[in-house]
Amino acid sequence: MKIINVPIPKYPWPYLVGPFVESFTQDEIDWYDTDFTFMSEATREKYKKHGLAQATSYMFPGADTIEKIRPICRFMIWLTLYDDYYELCPVDELAVIRDRIMEVMLGASLKPDDIGLIRQVAYCRDEFRPYANNEWFDRWTQAFYRYTTYGLMEETPYKLSGKMPTLNNLLLIREYSISMYTFGEPVELTIDFIMPGYIAEHPAIQRIKMLMCRIIAIQNDLASLQKELAVETEILNIVLVIQHQYKISLEEACVETIRIHDEYVKELQDMETNLPDFGIYQKDVEKYIYYMILMITGLGAWYYKGTSSRYTVPGAFPKPEYGITSSNVPE
Repeated sequence: MKIINVPIPKYPWPYLVGPFVESFTQDEIDWYDTDFTFMSEATREKYKKHGLAQATSYMFPGADTIEKIRPICRFMIWLTLYDDYYELCPVDELAVIRDRIMEVMLGASLKPDDIGLIRQVAYCRDEFRPYANNEWFDRWTQAFYRYTTYGLMEETPYKLSGKMPTLNNLLLIREYSISMYTFGEPVELTIDFIMPGYIAEHPAIQRIKMLMCRIIAIQNDLASLQKELAVETEILNIVLVIQHQYKISLEEACVETIRIHDEYVKELQDMETNLPDFGIYQKDVEKYIYYMILMITGLGAWYYKGTSSRYTVPGAFPKPEYGITSSNVPE
């Protein structure tokens, strides 16, 4: 495998780390061994070294109590494992799974045949409830729908065929499949500000969210590039798509990737300092945008300063297991 010097994105903003960065180490292990036993033991052991709960304190430094960060830790874990486990799931089957998760996110009771991942969704929902209203739950659930439908389901045909998308198609798909529209929703809960619908739907807020998603998608692709170079089927990486589309070297593709990333950063910085007038909510919106941006810098810091093996250790990334029985799960 070729080793390349992958550039690390830089930002004009700081990063902060919340006070609960190591508070859920044992809880995370217990959740894997209690509610994710539909996955192989080998895969669960890999996840125990990924530090996913730790990442939430990097991304949500505004959560000032352990009660606020707990459901976000659960969310980070069940959403990430959902993404990994169902990576190659046929889209018609994934639609059924998506719809069941949405029912539970909105308040449906658990069924006897729900797997442990669904139980974690219900626990997460109930722990969010003291801090959220019905409008927020609707937004959270719709964001999950768009992530699955316009992200994961759009990726599947490319992954199964081995055909690369164009750069523009990839950027649009990754905007959703990175899951940050969904995972960004709890920012409101950590700062005790549920946005009124007319603000949440404002084009400026929507554009800021889009920029955040694309920046984090590129950030993720750079952090995972070395790992994905070792896997022949990993083709939905912006660096690899740029290299393929423009017939250039990996190093040149990295340079172009950083250029695109930095253009998004410049636009986000400009929007942050030139927000529309939101009247009595202006300070609240400014705080919200600030903590949204801290998700970018926090995740970037976690990639390179955290203790996760997910992106750095060969073989640490689990293979998708949906449809594979426990007796023939690949190591």
